[in-house]
Order: sequence, then structure tokens, then C-alpha cells
Amino acid sequence: MLKKHRLLIIFILTEIIIAFFGSNNSIKHNPDVASLLTGLFLIAIPLLYYLLTRKKQTEFTFWFVFYSIFKLTPYIFSMENNFFERLFQLKIYLNIAFLLFLIWKAVLFLKDFKNTAKQKENPELDAHSIITNSLKKSVRFQKLGKIIAFEICSFYYCFIKWQGDKKTKNDFSGYHNSGVSGLYFGLMLVSVFEAFGFHALLISRNKPLAILLLVLHVYLLINLVGHLKAIFFRTHLVLSQKIVLRYGLFETIEIPIHSILSINKFEGDYEKSPELLKCALLGKLEPHNISLELKNNQNFRLPFGITKNSKKVLFYIDNANDFINETRLKIKENQNLKNT
Repeated sequence: MLKKHRLLIIFILTEIIIAFFGSNNSIKHNPDVASLLTGLFLIAIPLLYYLLTRKKQTEFTFWFVFYSIFKLTPYIFSMENNFFERLFQLKIYLNIAFLLFLIWKAVLFLKDFKNTAKQKENPELDAHSIITNSLKKSVRFQKLGKIIAFEICSFYYCFIKWQGDKKTKNDFSGYHNSGVSGLYFGLMLVSVFEAFGFHALLISRNKPLAILLLVLHVYLLINLVGHLKAIFFRTHLVLSQKIVLRYGLFETIEIPIHSILSINKFEGDYEKSPELLKCALLGKLEPHNISLELKNNQNFRLPFGITKNSKKVLFYIDNANDFINETRLKIKENQNLKNT
């Protein structure tokens, strides 16, 4: 981890040291030294970091780092008689320019996503997978990319996605008879009533807190709607070499057929364990009817960059018997190929 990000760590430490000297009172009253340190902090060190890492990092990473440094500079260094004083007097225009740049990048991303979605021929790829894969190319840091992907997918499914993809014979849905619709609609109603209740209670006493809680409740509602719609539109696949599980806004789970030890119908209670993964945002509140056991632990990627090593997976399929029979058939076919 340290070796992988050593240049970033050196860059941050160097910037902290420069900022420490820049915040010194004696230097603050010396415009020439303050200007020199400002130039190092704002331009020289970020430029050197970019030149050293330009083959490894993405454009997004560079602009994110540069903009963060730009925002911090006037709070660390005195701008009185500073060589860069004029630059920061124009920061409102630079902020607008940066915002326009981000909008332009977002338009390019959506255009690329739209073209990729139209040309999609691989049944393993859906809108969630395409968005996630596109962001992997744009964001260097894996966990940050996954957090951004989760948020974009949440808004995409909440506001943009209204029509399901064309289904194949290998598709299996997982929501018709599960009761998750009623469960999530109930949570949404509770969230709405709670938001109105808190807002009415706090608006006259603490207006900023009331607005903050209202924004958080709206954000939660968007995530719940996006996750529920993703459950509706994302289907599971049984392919010749693997099973593809696509549950809501969770990352796509791929399980190789040869790694499956057993697959059976399973309903009822279960004990929580590090080796058990349930495809359910709300845990035991959501139903399951299939238990899939693996020969060895597999690393599963969950939302927000969380990972889990598990040997057993619980999930819900509408046509459980068909899914189990199809999976067992693929296991048998793989074993026959291996024996020949």
C-alpha cells in the first residue's frame, strides 16, 4: 500500500511542510518569501507530482489534486502583497471555469456511456457495469471510483432508467415474489414522514440544521429509489462458465461454475458469519431462497469499496427451481468437459 502510493504520500508531506512554513507569522509578513512558498505549494510541487505520475494517474486525479491545492492556498498563505494576490482576486471566475470544465467532462462521459450502451452485445454488461467500468478508467483510486460509481448509479436508476433491458433465456429476476417492493416503499414513507416531522420541529429553532436534515432525507430517498429500481432492472445470469449475480446497486458478483460446491433451496433464519454473504442491503429484513456454497473463500466487492471473503452466498430468485436446475446442469457439463 505504502509502496503503491509513495509518490502521493511524498507529495502530501512536502505540501504539509511548505504549508507549515507558510503559516509562520514571520513569513506571513515577508511578501517575497510568502510568494516563493505560494509558488512552490500551488504550482511547482503539483506540477512535479504530475510529471512523475502522469503515466500512472488519470486526468481526473490531476485536476482533483490541483483544484484542492488551489482552494487551500489562500487560507494558508498571506495574500497581502503576494505575487499571486491578483490570481486569487479572480478565483470566482476560476471556480466558474472549473465548474464548466467538469460539466464538459460529464457530458463527454454521458456521451461515451450512451454510445457504449447502444453497442452493447455482451449480456454480462448492464448499465451499472458500464458506468462502473467507465469510471475505473477516469478515477485512479479504486475506492474513490467505487464511491463515485455508487452515487452516479443511484441517480441514474432513480431518475433516468425507466425501461428494462432485453432479456435472454439465461436471465432470472429476483423481486416479483420477494416482497422487497413493499419493504422499500415502507422505508420511503417512513423517511418522508420523518423528514417532515424533523423539519417542522427544527425550522423555527435551528434553520440550518433543519435544512441539513432535509437534504440528508432527500439523499436517502434517492438512494432507496435508485436501489429498488436497480433490483427491478438488473437480472441474474447463468452462463456456461459462471453465474452472474446482479443485486440492486451492489457490484456485480461473478462466481465461476467450477468453484461451486453445492446449490440448494434455503429459507428461514441463519447465523451471521464472516464466511457468509447475503445479497441484501437490509440483511435479515429481506428474504432469501437459495444458498450457494463455494469450494473456497471468494473475495466479493460490495458498495463503497467494501470487500468480504465468503464461502457461502444467500440470495433470492423468483424461479428458484429453474435457477438451481440450470446451475446444476452447467456444473455437470463442466465436470464432463474436465473428465474428457
